[in-house]
Amino acid sequence: MGIFNPGGGTGGQRARAQRLDMLLGIIGFFAFMAVVQTVLLEVRGESAAGSAVLLAVLLAALWFVWRLRRNTGV
Repeated sequence: MGIFNPGGGTGGQRARAQRLDMLLGIIGFFAFMAVVQTVLLEVRGESAAGSAVLLAVLLAALWFVWRLRRNTGV
């Protein structure tokens, strides 16, 4: 019994694609917010190093999940 598909086992390719789509949306939202934060910090002249590192990690995760989603074949 999976957390995203209770009572249905692991699901098929379509269920996996839907889970990855949801993960893409969540990571994409936080990546967008990190972009906004980084730009605001740069414009204000404050240190944006931590924000930039977070943005890089989120963009790498977004790219990785997007590649996984693309390879599901659905």
